[in-house]
Amino acid sequence: MSVQIDVVIPSFRLEEHYLLPILSLKRPADTEIRFFLVADNPTIVPSPAIQQLVDNKRVFLSINPENLGAARTRNKAMEMGSAEWILFLDDDITVPPNLLEIYADAIHKHPREIGFIGLVNMPPPVKAFSHAIVASGSMDIFRIAKDREGFAWGATANMMISRKAMGEVRFSEIFPKAGGGEDVDFFINIRERNNYADFRSLPEAAVEHPWWNNEAVNFKRPFRYGIGNSRLPERNPRYAYHDFPNTIETIFLALLAGIVAAIVKPSLLPAIGWFIAGAVVIEVIAGAVQSAKRKAKPDVAVYYYLLALRLIQEAGMFWGNISRGRIQGITERFNYNGVARKVQFYRSNTYKLVKWVLYPLLIVLIWRYTSA
Repeated sequence: MSVQIDVVIPSFRLEEHYLLPILSLKRPADTEIRFFLVADNPTIVPSPAIQQLVDNKRVFLSINPENLGAARTRNKAMEMGSAEWILFLDDDITVPPNLLEIYADAIHKHPREIGFIGLVNMPPPVKAFSHAIVASGSMDIFRIAKDREGFAWGATANMMISRKAMGEVRFSEIFPKAGGGEDVDFFINIRERNNYADFRSLPEAAVEHPWWNNEAVNFKRPFRYGIGNSRLPERNPRYAYHDFPNTIETIFLALLAGIVAAIVKPSLLPAIGWFIAGAVVIEVIAGAVQSAKRKAKPDVAVYYYLLALRLIQEAGMFWGNISRGRIQGITERFNYNGVARKVQFYRSNTYKLVKWVLYPLLIVLIWRYTSA
């Protein structure tokens, strides 16, 4: 039986050393392959080598008249095709020549699956910032195909879905244009539409993804991800739950208490100031303990970046909620495993346990100091 696959590649840079191998991937027997390359950069000029491959039969190229963002660009690319299966690939990955053969073989063996999660490998980190990203767990989704037999969602860098399973589900445009949260929302909703069936892991379909900007320090990405992630509980309340305030939320609530104290009882202001300072110290200690448990590289710079990454993503989540006037978003979290759960106060980890011990101690110390 013939298999139809639309390969969807959103791109901003149109770098030919990545795209030419993708567009030239070997086509499996009895398989119809079409590539839909959509440039989300109206000023881009495709290289002659890319233009030569564009024939509007097997390879299609569309350049957006304006920057539409990741969600709209992927939606546009999907609508350009009609194949039974859609393969999402990033525009900066290195692919093995037999990638399409691996996916086609998986379709033949498991035609009823809603989709397949490919493996995305990254080079071993060299710089402290990249070591921190690995230790933070924020890129675990890239290797989820190696760790789980199936999962609720995957990275659009290398993932295939069934068009029939997708139905009318599309990437939502309420998320940040540059990306952040829209992939989780998209795949979670496809999964729910198909009786909560997980996407099947396919670790054999492995690609290589480089570090962004040669491992340069970049805090815009985690802040943007935080903003995007703040949208997930609101759009998918069945997976939302409430937890204890994180450090950014704790400081915000303490500052509100400080404003009230300044009006009602100014004598409490020093105690609130000590509490805020203590909250920062506790975050440093809890983060360091958790980093050591995760076997992060024992380096002060790595620990610093781990702390910064966590706080900046929390700040993004906080800003995402506050900027929309969504006060109830404070302490609200999203269960990325795709399991409906309302409260997770009881779900502990090393990071939480350290905080649970140190916060009561901090309060006792402040009480004793201020009442002395």
